[in-house]
Amino acid sequence: MTNFHPDRIAALRDVTDEFAGPIADEATTLVDGGLAVETWLRDQTDKAVSKTALLRRATRRLIGGDEVWTDCYPDIERISLVGVSSIPAPEVDFLHGLCTATTADIELHLRPGTSEYLTARLPDLLSIDYPGREVNL
Repeated sequence: MTNFHPDRIAALRDVTDEFAGPIADEATTLVDGGLAVETWLRDQTDKAVSKTALLRRATRRLIGGDEVWTDCYPDIERISLVGVSSIPAPEVDFLHGLCTATTADIELHLRPGTSEYLTARLPDLLSIDYPGREVNL
């Protein structure tokens, strides 16, 4: 949902702050607990600790000007994401990175039930600054 991105975490906190007292407190505890676990895991190793962390790292490499994509896939003409009913934040950020790293066509084939909603939301989802950035506690 947030990909541990500081701006998305802040937006999540804004929403949970509007809940009634006990619910807001519990939501804050859950968010803080998740952030603490993720941060602790990242501090234990230089390796990616999850698929989400791996996608964030790949996104940062793509956006950072690393030529890894063009070096590995110099002849790719099209990238397709097929059968999607939702696009989690790590994948959205990776798509954003692909948009900056390649001139290949990127095609999204969305499921009929959610395609209208995702099509409307995609510009906002892709508008995050510095995709792949991680919140630090």
